[in-house]
Amino acid sequence: MRKILTTAFAFCVLVTSAQKKDSVFTSATLEHVNVYYGMGAALQHSSKASLKNGMQQVLIDGLALQADAGTIQISVPDDVTILSYYFRVFTPPAVAALPKKISRSADTIKSLQKEINLVAHDIAVYEDLLRRTTALIENNFTTPDKKNISSTELIRLTDYYGAKVKDLKDKIFHNDLKRTALQEKINDINNRLAEEEDAPEPVPLKPTGQLVMQVFASAATKSTFDISYYSRNAGWIPAYDLRMKTIDNSLKLTYKASISQTTGLDWKDAKLSLSTSNPNQGKTLPELTPAYLQLYVPAIANALNGREHTLDIDKSALQEVVITGYGAAKKQTAYSLSKVTADDISGHLTLAESQLNINFDIDLPYDIPSDGKGYSVTIKEEKIIAGFKHIAIPKMDKDAFMVAEISRWDSLNLMPGEAGVIIDNVYLGKSFIDPNSSTDTLRLSLGRDKRIAVNRVLVKDLSKTVSRGDNKVQTFTYEITVKNNKKQAISISLKDQYPLSRLKEVEISLTDAGGATIEKDKGALNWELALQPGERRQVKFTYTIKYPAASTLETGR
Repeated sequence: MRKILTTAFAFCVLVTSAQKKDSVFTSATLEHVNVYYGMGAALQHSSKASLKNGMQQVLIDGLALQADAGTIQISVPDDVTILSYYFRVFTPPAVAALPKKISRSADTIKSLQKEINLVAHDIAVYEDLLRRTTALIENNFTTPDKKNISSTELIRLTDYYGAKVKDLKDKIFHNDLKRTALQEKINDINNRLAEEEDAPEPVPLKPTGQLVMQVFASAATKSTFDISYYSRNAGWIPAYDLRMKTIDNSLKLTYKASISQTTGLDWKDAKLSLSTSNPNQGKTLPELTPAYLQLYVPAIANALNGREHTLDIDKSALQEVVITGYGAAKKQTAYSLSKVTADDISGHLTLAESQLNINFDIDLPYDIPSDGKGYSVTIKEEKIIAGFKHIAIPKMDKDAFMVAEISRWDSLNLMPGEAGVIIDNVYLGKSFIDPNSSTDTLRLSLGRDKRIAVNRVLVKDLSKTVSRGDNKVQTFTYEITVKNNKKQAISISLKDQYPLSRLKEVEISLTDAGGATIEKDKGALNWELALQPGERRQVKFTYTIKYPAASTLETGR
């Protein structure tokens, strides 16, 4: 009995206090945004509100529409306690932008609209109290233990709760009538204004993310609310500029970030941090599970192969081979150029490195609209000490590629991204930087050098097929010619290969490597040549294939 009465008394106090409290309206200012690599951003806001002693409701506008409500964190002073809160998207009613000659009507509308907002707030409070009262009634009257409740007490509780519910419903009803009457007054004023020639249409206001809090202040105070939350609707990807001067072979790397966001909130004068981590990736360590073999069943295999998907390759994207840590060509979308140079940002960048990620803290205010477009932000510039050479793989491509080889590149804190290549202030195209490599040297492709002529041909006079008993022996000889048509001396790596066999009936022998370095496990050949201006050089290599005479040999080029 004591527990039930105590609960009812506490709820009565809560109802009385809630009915008397006034709402506090304020807006949040975006202070800082931590943008994650790929997708996601953590937004930090600050808001100030004057609180009175006791319980009250605080409504804070100016938050992102696409906020993850489950990640909201609120920090308040010790003398303020947050009892409850929830996040919502609030759309203010349309307001007419009236000219000066009808300013009195505009003031009246604003006053009536303010009254409507207060009435709507009271209705929301009463509806909330009605829900709590209903929940409390269900809790008290559906409990299985009724031994300590007498019939007289039950009647008293029933009368109390019944009166309370009726009172709340009456208040909701009367306030709803009041709100309707106020809205009708506004409609009448708007109708009169619409009859005038210079009366414009009401302007709809933008929706805003809103935080509704029930707070208790131990004393009247001016409190600061620090709010942070996560949104998936933002992110950044890296982009680079590789600038080279041939007069001194100097190389400069400009590190940029393309930031986009659709959080529903324009980031104005916000300080940014760019994090290399991605909170959307799983943090759980994977585990190995047993892998079982099964017999090959043609019918099942054919059915599975029929469901395989093939990739449509854009052949135009293969016109430029890009040499990276993995040796793979990649393509990404280009973004707009930055309006802020590296000189502007110099001295305003702080690099914070932890065990798992790197943060680039930029101490400059930025405006990033919520339109989904990529906005380029310059992070830093680095002068790179690099060695330059040419690489040619004439079996795959007849052009020679100029590359920059960078040692100790791990100190650059690179991320995979597209790089624009600019040599002597001339834009030559795009390359790709892929730092996901375990090699000590990072190769950056600077593009094709048309002044290096490379040709690869099969020497027919030295290539032949002969029969030896039950076997055939086929000989292949290839000749590679390279000429330096530049005015400067160059060093070039020529790469080729000979085939490997997995069949014991087929024997392959490299009879003449032509002075190349050999990687037997890959069948790779490499020549390192130094060519003076105008110099021409030839290399040859020969291999033989022995196979059964009754078989047909399929060979590559």
